[in-house]
Amino acid sequence: MPNTREILDQMFVNLVKVKLDEDVLEKMIPVVDGLLERLRGGLNLESEQSWNRLRIALAGMLAHGWALGMNPFNSPNRHVDGDGVEVRVSRDILVPIEVLKSLRYVKRDDRGRIEKALFEPSSEVRIKEQIDIMLREIEDKHWKE
Repeated sequence: MPNTREILDQMFVNLVKVKLDEDVLEKMIPVVDGLLERLRGGLNLESEQSWNRLRIALAGMLAHGWALGMNPFNSPNRHVDGDGVEVRVSRDILVPIEVLKSLRYVKRDDRGRIEKALFEPSSEVRIKEQIDIMLREIEDKHWKE
């Protein structure tokens, strides 16, 4: 008989294509089990199989909710199939989760709209900048007269 951990794990893999980290999974299990405990007294479910079906439904709802409002700090960069995870940032815009993870500062106007967003440079950009600096130093030292 499946337990909440296995059901949550499978629901996220099947519905959201995400394998949850253990620490995130540990936080979700009490949410599903706590709701089940509250409902157990008020629902007339006759068998353990009926309760497992309810548990599966609740875990599926949680997975769908997670997918709609993914948080960059508890989401992987890739789906289980290897494709990059994209997140909806507006009605028309999807961005890779790596972009959201590199967001460092957001300035909003008085209506709450984003005026300015600063991102952490990627390691690739930082390496290119360091190489450019070293090349300029070599050029200044050896080829400038």
